[in-house]
Amino acid sequence: MLLKYKYKLKAHKKQVVIISNWLEMARKQYNYRLAERLNWFEATRTSVNACPLNVSVVPVERIYQNIPEFRIQTRDGRKKDSNGNPLTRKGDKHPNIINGYVAWETVQLADLSQTKKLFPEYKSIHSQVLQDVIQRVQTTMDNFTKPDKNGKTSGKPKFKGKHYYNSFSYPQLSNTIPVKNSNGRCCVNLPKIGLVPFVYNRQIPKGFKVKTGTVIREADGWYISFTIEDKTVPVEVAEIQPTEDNSKGIDLGLLHYAVTSDGEFVEVPKFFRLCEHRLSKLQVRLAKKQKHSKPWKILKRKIAKLHQLIARQRVDWQFKLAYHLFSDVSVIFLEDLQIANLVRRCKAKLGGNGQFLPNGQSAKSGLNKSLQDTAFGQFIQVLEYVAWKLGKRVVKVDPKGTSQHCWKCLNKVSKSLSERWHSCPKCGQELDRDYNSALLIQKIGLLSTQEEDITSVKTAVRASLSEESCALP
Repeated sequence: MLLKYKYKLKAHKKQVVIISNWLEMARKQYNYRLAERLNWFEATRTSVNACPLNVSVVPVERIYQNIPEFRIQTRDGRKKDSNGNPLTRKGDKHPNIINGYVAWETVQLADLSQTKKLFPEYKSIHSQVLQDVIQRVQTTMDNFTKPDKNGKTSGKPKFKGKHYYNSFSYPQLSNTIPVKNSNGRCCVNLPKIGLVPFVYNRQIPKGFKVKTGTVIREADGWYISFTIEDKTVPVEVAEIQPTEDNSKGIDLGLLHYAVTSDGEFVEVPKFFRLCEHRLSKLQVRLAKKQKHSKPWKILKRKIAKLHQLIARQRVDWQFKLAYHLFSDVSVIFLEDLQIANLVRRCKAKLGGNGQFLPNGQSAKSGLNKSLQDTAFGQFIQVLEYVAWKLGKRVVKVDPKGTSQHCWKCLNKVSKSLSERWHSCPKCGQELDRDYNSALLIQKIGLLSTQEEDITSVKTAVRASLSEESCALP
């Protein structure tokens, strides 16, 4: 099992200077290595309709310039076979170019020694911290060039500015945490930095070993995040058979944050909306200051701390709500929302003369702001984490039609977004629209866990119609 524990660092002034310098040098190294990869990528590609089939796009000498064909291993490898012998030995030759493709991670890792010769200040950084920078570049390029399980790739990697590169990692950190210094304070021993005091507010569980440590810069100071692991603890997903008594359905929305199938209405907290006026005042003052001046930096820090406060308030409230929702049930059903589709911009409308027509985007912008403030995607992740921690279960159902059908008879009752009351002409159900959706989500969730064919409102309606037709004489 892997877990992450985060602590506040109380570094001394000299240590803060060292950490800041390391972070800036790591950012520059990241941008340089990414530029190498992107330059090679741009030099070796062309449009499909202009790509020759029998020759290279650019001269081969240009593609592989300054890239050695082989690298020679300088020491025995750490990985060993069953007899204890190293799998790779000193003097082994390994190709840097495989089937025409450059093994960039290996090439750039080997080039770090040359970087330290050209720029002696990089000798002060721990070697594994620099190696982690190369691995970050490799991960970024893999996300750009290789599709995921859904066949999608991320956008083209961007160079990192000072405010967008906020951490560096030790891939292998000592398991002796915490270490007491001469004053008896709890410290973490960071190689080449020293004993850095930190707030040891919760102990690392027994049996867990520290795998990695990541130093993170935030608005209110420096933090360290430990990745801890205990291989003897299995990662198990609770297999609970849901029933009407041990489960509830939840409908998420903007009028009420959550409406449960047992009749509870949770109001929207609106953390960002409540601080919006204060933020706008600070940003107006910031726009009047000279950029990068001392007053400008002070205001930037205030704005960053206010954003941090909003984010922390939101996630704290979401954790409390998640524990409250699981206090009396073991299974929660909710909609499998596609947040990216909810906040997508409206499509442009063109008139007959080629001019753009109003498409309602100004109103949609306010709606998007409220959707981002509620952070439904984050809340679903929090709910799943709390369920795993408590040994309970979260089941997602198809959201299509959950607001347009009656929960009792599954009759379709079309409603616009402004209509907040559900009135079914077939069975006579009269109740709040969101409450009806929560009851319907629970009903579909129970059907989907008992019958594999019924996974949405659409299939449930089709199944009920077929049952009614069979019952007719």
